[in-house]
Amino acid sequence: MERLDNLAIPDRPEEIRCFFCGRNEALRLPEFLEYHRRLGVDRFFFVDNGSTDESVEIALAEEAVHVWSTEQPFQDSRFGVDWQEALAERFGIGHWCLLLDLDEFFYYPFCDQGRRFQDFVGALNDTGRTVVKSMMLDMYSDRAISETTLRDGCSIFETCPFFDRPRYLSLFFRKDFRRLQRIYFQGVRSRLFRSAPIIRKYPLVRYSKGMPLSLGHHHTEAPSRNLARERTYLFHFKFLSTLRDYARESIDRGCHWNASVEYQGYLDRIERDPAMNFHDPRVSIRFRGTETFIEHRMIRTRGRPGVEAWVRRR
Repeated sequence: MERLDNLAIPDRPEEIRCFFCGRNEALRLPEFLEYHRRLGVDRFFFVDNGSTDESVEIALAEEAVHVWSTEQPFQDSRFGVDWQEALAERFGIGHWCLLLDLDEFFYYPFCDQGRRFQDFVGALNDTGRTVVKSMMLDMYSDRAISETTLRDGCSIFETCPFFDRPRYLSLFFRKDFRRLQRIYFQGVRSRLFRSAPIIRKYPLVRYSKGMPLSLGHHHTEAPSRNLARERTYLFHFKFLSTLRDYARESIDRGCHWNASVEYQGYLDRIERDPAMNFHDPRVSIRFRGTETFIEHRMIRTRGRPGVEAWVRRR
């Protein structure tokens, strides 16, 4: 990897840091940075994988964003995990680190209602938790996917405000053969594409030297006593009008798991039905903030000392 920025990286253990990779993500990148900076992330470490759009220029113009570039095939880096791991070993030890894809936006309870990220991780520190589990929520619009376009001045949350209601989020699960933890599978992709990608991830860790990072961050070697109990989520913004072209490129490059077979399924369905719509009034929920998660019992406020103390202060 070649470093492209010349910004100083201060030694501040209290900083929350985000490590992410991407290619041709100029559409999502500005809001990705703005959202997580507003959330409480202090510093970003971006590995660009040969973008031909303005991704690098956008990142270099931002404050506290450090940029590396590599032409190594994505699939040869454990789908970006090797790059994240290399940077986390240099710049993440002792820090709370978010490990994300550029289409993932992290949520913790009440983050949109004034609860600070430092307070959230502070409560984890107090109880000895070092790894946070998230469930991915595939977000989509109520329009045809060909018309689901990001426009200037419009938030990605306004473009794709819907997700499948909870009983569709884990249509089935099986036990992780290594850790005996539940592995959940996404409802919307099963519902429309007959695919079942794992939607459990471990995107937030207090990184320590030599901490192993798993493929896709879907597994963890951390002892159960170190796993946080609060429910967090990753808003996943894959289903935009750009998916068709992205799927074609992914298939040509063979850059995703199993030679991008998942993306072949997306492409086949979209080409058969470019007007396909993910929205179903029987299934779809509009996200309006933390109150949506409370209404549908997707976060817990009882039995979680950090949350309960914060709720009482409100």
